[in-house]
Amino acid sequence: MKVPKEEAVSSISELEIEFCLLIPSNLSSRSFSKDKFQLKVAHQLAACFKNVSLRANASDKSYFITETCCPMGNERPHFADHSTHFVIIKVPAGCLAQLAMDLDPSLQGDESALTTSISELSLGQLAWLADLSIRTCHLQVEDFRRLLDLVHLDFDEKNSEKRDSEINLFTLQRLGLVSELVLRHNADKRRQVWLKNFREFRFFPDCGSLRQYFGDSVGFYFTWMKTYVIFLLGPTVFSLVCFLISALMYLVSGSENDSRPSDLDISSSGQISVRFIYTVFVICWALVCTKLWSRQHASLVEEWSQNSLIRKTANDLAWLFTALDQRPEYHGEWRRSRVTGEMELHFPARKRRWRYLLSGSVIVICLLLAGFVNILLLNLEGFIHQERSPWMYYNFVSQLAAPGALFDPEAGGVCSYLPGIFHSLLVFVMNQIIFREVAEHLTEFENHQSREEHETALVLKRFLFEMVDAYGCLAYLGFVLADRAALKSLLLTMLATDSVRRLTLECGIPWIMYRIRILHEKRVFALAKRQEERTDSGEEDHRISCNRELCADPYEPFDDYLEMVLQHGYLVLFAFVCPAFSATIAFISTLLEAHFDAFKMLMVTRRPPARLLLRGEFVWLDLLAAQAWLSIPTNIALFVAALAVSSLDAGMPLSLLFLFLEHALFGVALSIQFFIADEPVEVRDARRSRALKFCRLFSFRTSPN
Repeated sequence: MKVPKEEAVSSISELEIEFCLLIPSNLSSRSFSKDKFQLKVAHQLAACFKNVSLRANASDKSYFITETCCPMGNERPHFADHSTHFVIIKVPAGCLAQLAMDLDPSLQGDESALTTSISELSLGQLAWLADLSIRTCHLQVEDFRRLLDLVHLDFDEKNSEKRDSEINLFTLQRLGLVSELVLRHNADKRRQVWLKNFREFRFFPDCGSLRQYFGDSVGFYFTWMKTYVIFLLGPTVFSLVCFLISALMYLVSGSENDSRPSDLDISSSGQISVRFIYTVFVICWALVCTKLWSRQHASLVEEWSQNSLIRKTANDLAWLFTALDQRPEYHGEWRRSRVTGEMELHFPARKRRWRYLLSGSVIVICLLLAGFVNILLLNLEGFIHQERSPWMYYNFVSQLAAPGALFDPEAGGVCSYLPGIFHSLLVFVMNQIIFREVAEHLTEFENHQSREEHETALVLKRFLFEMVDAYGCLAYLGFVLADRAALKSLLLTMLATDSVRRLTLECGIPWIMYRIRILHEKRVFALAKRQEERTDSGEEDHRISCNRELCADPYEPFDDYLEMVLQHGYLVLFAFVCPAFSATIAFISTLLEAHFDAFKMLMVTRRPPARLLLRGEFVWLDLLAAQAWLSIPTNIALFVAALAVSSLDAGMPLSLLFLFLEHALFGVALSIQFFIADEPVEVRDARRSRALKFCRLFSFRTSPN
């Protein structure tokens, strides 16, 4: 896909992409103060990258441009008031061209084709290319030795098996000399994206400009959100229609009875039928949407990887790129690879299976603990009674919510709302502090080789913890107590409060803290400028700009995807009891979420690392599909429970009715699964065509004369 002319890079020769190489804040030495030692390490790291070229035998070599956050001196300048030192690395266009010729050897010697290929990349794809150039460049051995002497490390003794290999950023990360590589914002391009999205009213953020600036991975997130908003129009309109039909049925049947039923939706067989039709619609909607999203993912991978520089990496050989994207924390034994013939780190699969078993056991214990905490919180809120659930009733907690007690839910006042507030705060602390740390340590213990595998395993663990806290209380109210009124009320409350919480905790508070840090930096820098009376402060201004960006928190896509998946679960897993306006609330909150996410990425957090959209399974789409399939038994169980409560004659035993409806809907789900392909035919044929051309070219080159 070609980048639009107004978004294309105007001059490739003037292009420079900047990164900040962070020094670990725990580096120390007995010979120097901690600050001075880290500054020496930063200067030596800058020297390691300064005279490095990607192509050793090329005549037109290009080198990285490096500078440190602080100049070497006896006294630390005032503007260098930051928690960690860093090295600024600028990747010029020449380095991108050198890497481009390595990715696509056919571009060698063809200057016009090389320039065209680079200029057709989006700014996000260029940032990915620059990131790859830094990670794959080979450092000078002499500079690297001086760095090791400075930090008193012996590389040969610790890496004797890999003595003949090249030294790169991965080596520095494994030795603990570099903590992170941060992509810097491009001020001019960011301003253009900001004006395009927030200068005037837009129904939805401009996905094209966000993808062009942040990269394909972020672009897919906003594109998926846009389709999700469009798809939400289906249940939104259908739920309002069902609400009107139910209201008319109530008015007609209620003309002879002045008393209003306690639960409008199950007041008659007609009301239950309307709710059941809506439930079947939502289940089918969720199943079809998951297939359409999978097709969209495959189509966007094909569309965004048309450029020859990224086609094999993101599409045709994405599995190979994922395997080579090794984590610095990965450890194992050195052996000669059976595929490449080179030395590689290998961790036996049998050892990882044992670690999976231990990790799974810890997860089960944590889930049981989370369930027990939720039971105690339900006792505190007065939902659990000894008559209905004696095995979940704890008197020492429930007595606080008894009639006339401190937290009596029927008493009114401020105290009656405190258990609900405490519930939300405790769940937030458990998920964001306790279980998050547990999930990260367990995933690190499993020792995954690639970043993709590590992130997938981490997402699954954290989602399990979040799911128990989000759906546990709802499941108890719906399947144990069969209290539809309380379940509907709690669903509506969670949909509304989650939207407010997201906007407050993820955007409002980080933005305020970021502005406070910037004001502090400005005051410190202004004071230093007045004291030193500098006239030429361009270099210091650039450094302080980098420092301001590093003050911001890193962007985490997990929280954004999690919010959408949980919202999808509220609508789908409990569709039979969802309030009429729940889909409308989800529609509005998702629109606001998209705008606030764009604002957060542009103005609050660091610039996300540029990543390509890789072919293959996407864990969040798999979770959405799992929720869609799980919605069949949950909603049928709620439907059967409603029949039991209303005492309506179903014509057959309720257990038999449950099995019949569940199997019928699973049959519909299987039909949708088989009749809608996961990828369009055009995408499949295009990939097969490229594979055929490659095979023909390979056979032509290897055929005997």
